[in-house]
Amino acid sequence: MTSKEETPKSSSIGSMWRDPILWFVLALVFVYAGVYNCLPITFPVFKRSFAASLEQMGQIQFLFFISGIVFSLIGGWTIGRIGLQRALIAALLAIAAALTVIGGAVAFPVVLLGAFCFGLAMAALNVVFSSIISAHFGEKRQSVFFLAGLADGSGAVVGAAALGGWFAYADHGGGSWRTGYYAAAGVVAALILWAWGLRSDSVPRKGADSATSIPALSTMKDVLRNPALYTAGLLGLFHGLAQGGMISFIGQLYQTRFEIDAAQAAYFISLNSGGQFGGRFILSWITARWRIHELIVLTACAGGATLAFAATILSPSYLWGVAMFTLAGIFVSGNGPSLSSYVGMRFSSQLATAYALYGGFNAVGAAVGPYLIGAVGNRYGVEVSIWLGPLFSLSLAILAMGWFLHEKPQTATSAEREKEG
Repeated sequence: MTSKEETPKSSSIGSMWRDPILWFVLALVFVYAGVYNCLPITFPVFKRSFAASLEQMGQIQFLFFISGIVFSLIGGWTIGRIGLQRALIAALLAIAAALTVIGGAVAFPVVLLGAFCFGLAMAALNVVFSSIISAHFGEKRQSVFFLAGLADGSGAVVGAAALGGWFAYADHGGGSWRTGYYAAAGVVAALILWAWGLRSDSVPRKGADSATSIPALSTMKDVLRNPALYTAGLLGLFHGLAQGGMISFIGQLYQTRFEIDAAQAAYFISLNSGGQFGGRFILSWITARWRIHELIVLTACAGGATLAFAATILSPSYLWGVAMFTLAGIFVSGNGPSLSSYVGMRFSSQLATAYALYGGFNAVGAAVGPYLIGAVGNRYGVEVSIWLGPLFSLSLAILAMGWFLHEKPQTATSAEREKEG
């Protein structure tokens, strides 16, 4: 950390790699990503065990993500009062409990309840680790967000492949699908021990909205008055609509078209995450050496993802489709880290509140995307509804470039004033 919490401890690449907080954050994000897509991977199981329709599957994802809106209203205040370390442990406990509830569900409504609680806890954990990165690593936050993206990509690959493989094994009588959820809950619970062992002074207090004496309502009003929040929120909305919808239903499209099994459907998510790992590896190397504006990275990535999503939908075979969805992962890899870094840049003194409110916008997109595709798919077929994914991704690219061009004159003026001063 720094002298009196003002200057980030990790001021260089070398010191950043020696920082124990970096390794904890990377492990935390790895596990977070490993369990993040548990629900869509389990859709074939829910269909078989509870006779769930496409619209009901969309409801699962809707509740998972809509809970993020609930957290956005109370998250900044809560984290500011209890601190990042306690919030971290509470979120991990809640995730482990939610996975256990879903794994033990004997009726579909229990799955819906578990999905809401799971999403609420995951939203909290996302705010916590984003706040830690922005507060602790300062000017190196963009590089660290891309490093965390690498952990996210690799965790998602491992988690999706492991859970999908277990479901395939269980389908052949080797065990119960529920065991996969119990094992995931155990991995999350193990992280709690590491979090508990962290020295309280090693976790940045600044991430909990450093001036805790400022009333929470006043802090929220300051953030809400900044137009950058709404821009970031709208960008996050389109990102969630595109990525959430494609991840949730691309497997269903290919099951309809090529009659693939649950494991093959899970490989879509696993290899898409693998593509994200590769893309973030490249971007983390680039941004560690050259400063590229977050909105430029976002525009390029969203544009490429649009083309890759369309190619996935139009692919003539399963293998070609998997290859195109992997390519989509490479492009989409820059979206999340770029948006998180942009929020950290614009709200450096109000991180928890800003990330919580931004997460609410993001959650709306991620909730509505799967539900919308599922509802339209129930009426017109998933072959039609899945095209909403590329449409939302294209909207994201256009909006990101438009806002960059809007901000560019203001940024140049501020830089000139700093030179004159």
